[in-house]
Amino acid sequence: MELYTIGYQGTDLLTYIQALQEVGVDVLVDVRETAWSYKRGFCKTALSTELAKAGIEYIHLKSAGNPKENRRNSRTMAECLGNYRRHLAKNPAGLHDVLAVVAQARTQKKKVCLTCFEKEHLECHRSILASAVAKHVKQLRQVHLST
Repeated sequence: MELYTIGYQGTDLLTYIQALQEVGVDVLVDVRETAWSYKRGFCKTALSTELAKAGIEYIHLKSAGNPKENRRNSRTMAECLGNYRRHLAKNPAGLHDVLAVVAQARTQKKKVCLTCFEKEHLECHRSILASAVAKHVKQLRQVHLST
């Protein structure tokens, strides 16, 4: 099974959705703490609506988000990601929620993709989350999409 990830930084909604469709994503899991964006089309309701038109289910998992305090109080990306690792270790609900979505998708033979803002997965907490999921799900391969 593959677990896809994608960021929407620097892209438009049409290109983003096309990237998901190209690999056959069935379920998009939004792992932003707050599913809101200045970028047109990437707020929760608008994104969910456009994904539904494309036949892609949208799930927002606030529990998997990187807390605002981590982002606000970190001086560097490395510090922010380290803070998220510690947060995830102390607050496993986000990981458990993602694992539940992945388990259900696996039984239904659906493809899942985690999404957040950052274009580069290694600069985003979704890479930490995807790696944590991979430790719990046998034969899971991470695929990081770009637009």
